[in-house]
Amino acid sequence: MSRVELKENAKKSLKGNWGQAILVMIIMGVITSLVTSIALIGNKAVISNPENLSQFLDDFNSFAFGAPQIIATILSIIVGACLTLGSVSYYLKVSRNEEVTFKELFSKAHLGLLYIGVSIMTSIFIGLWSLLLIIPGIIATYKYSMVNYIMVDNPELGVMGAIRRSKEMMYGHKMDYFVLQLSFIGWGLLSACTMGILLLYVTPYMNVTCANFYNSIKDDGAKK
Repeated sequence: MSRVELKENAKKSLKGNWGQAILVMIIMGVITSLVTSIALIGNKAVISNPENLSQFLDDFNSFAFGAPQIIATILSIIVGACLTLGSVSYYLKVSRNEEVTFKELFSKAHLGLLYIGVSIMTSIFIGLWSLLLIIPGIIATYKYSMVNYIMVDNPELGVMGAIRRSKEMMYGHKMDYFVLQLSFIGWGLLSACTMGILLLYVTPYMNVTCANFYNSIKDDGAKK
């Protein structure tokens, strides 16, 4: 499918679903912000109070001080992972014109650890490629860009299976995906001019378009 067709189909799929898509976006943003704030609030409270600075320095290496923050940080990562895959699943269903509700955002919680594993491995691979030059790092980023969609559709592939499938799937399509994402740069600039308000329209539009791109090439990886 051409870039224009991917975008037009995204608009058609979102027709009648814009309100729900915006709700999903808001719910995800609120939960992520709350969990992140909880993870940081302890340190902020101590550091912002000069009277507690000496105590903070004394207790910095103390397990009693650090454990709660470490636990909160880990929980924030897990929650973010679960919501990320849930949102991917939501936009995939919208792109396929399937019946879906905002509850889909919480439907992939059981895959949270898988997402974290894939994120760690892809970060390592991209980092290693980036040691060569910037361009190989960018190419690697697009090479592994379909892993989230693959995990939603085929969680049984596991971490390395999803990475391998993405690599196979994106063979010959990396530039196509780059240009597709680049085509939204104008929307990004307009969103900045509206202090981010326009993102309520742009984010679902872009996410469903990217899901359409995955749908259009997903069989390529299965053939290899």
